Amino acid sequence: MGKSGEDRTEKATPKRREEGRNRGQVARSREINTAMALLVLFAMLTFTASWALDQFTSLMVGSLREAGEVDGITRAEGWALLMKTGRAVLTITAPFAVAGAIGGVLASGIQVKPGIYLKVLQPRFSSINPKNGVKKLVSPRSLVSVVKDLVKLAAIGGIAYAILSSSISDLLSLMGATPGRLLVVIAALILKLGFAFTGVYIIIALLDFIYERWQHERDMRMTKQEVKREAKDADVSPEMKSQLKKRQYEAAVRRMMASVPEADVVITNPTHFAVAMRYAKSLPAPRVVAKGADRVAQRIIAIAEEHEVAVVQDPPLARSLFAAVEVGDYIPPEAFSAVAEILAHVYQVAAREPALT
Repeated sequence: MGKSGEDRTEKATPKRREEGRNRGQVARSREINTAMALLVLFAMLTFTASWALDQFTSLMVGSLREAGEVDGITRAEGWALLMKTGRAVLTITAPFAVAGAIGGVLASGIQVKPGIYLKVLQPRFSSINPKNGVKKLVSPRSLVSVVKDLVKLAAIGGIAYAILSSSISDLLSLMGATPGRLLVVIAALILKLGFAFTGVYIIIALLDFIYERWQHERDMRMTKQEVKREAKDADVSPEMKSQLKKRQYEAAVRRMMASVPEADVVITNPTHFAVAMRYAKSLPAPRVVAKGADRVAQRIIAIAEEHEVAVVQDPPLARSLFAAVEVGDYIPPEAFSAVAEILAHVYQVAAREPALT
């Protein structure tokens, strides 16, 4: 991966695409979700406007009638009235909310292959890194988002101005009109605006989806070296991979065992863990040259005893060093005091000082 963006000239392989999908890296336009939700919402409003108006009228009439009849109201009666009104409002609004949600879900399903990808749910602490947040603010993608918002604002504002300007005469004719006539004209104007906004949003969503697909393909591109490596890995059978890993592990253990005779001390658990360390005056701290558990630990101890390397039993220290330090790393600061005490004792017994290098 560690190549610059200019080197990524190859199309993503199916494996790379599947890995990206598992991480939630897909081409998806949120504008399509919004456009679909608006389309479903206003289409449903067209067919159910009469029903919704009847329900709303019944709610208002009932509320006004009860308000006129109530002389004094108890807490229980007030709560019952509130619940009744809430149920009526929910009855009117719920179908539209559900329809909009279904439209959004369908839009997501059309764009992205449905599936459960657990890696997407894993927390990514890099997303709350302030440095990464600043980079996103000044990235080309954020600039595209700003331009897209400005285009939406200008398009919707222009459409609203054009429709309202052409409807001035109709609105002026409502002076003194009956409530029924007023509702009909206003409802027709709202639907006209709604479908116009939806049409604009659909065009913007399609353009945004094309851009997101292009950007996704660009983000997924691979270097020639990555393609070659993937092809090479695909040609190797699982059995061969297992053998290669086993050989690599054995080679690493052999290199590690060759460093044990150079150690100053081996700290043990006494048989479950063993950590071999070497210290020199030129080093900033003792360095772990070998470590192992169970059989590997016993081999380290045996080689240390064969070459007269000091073996010291300190179970807590052995466990903490085994868990915290990798081979080739220096011991952590919190272990300095305990390790220094052990090394001082080893040098005193052997009547020698640490090596210079």
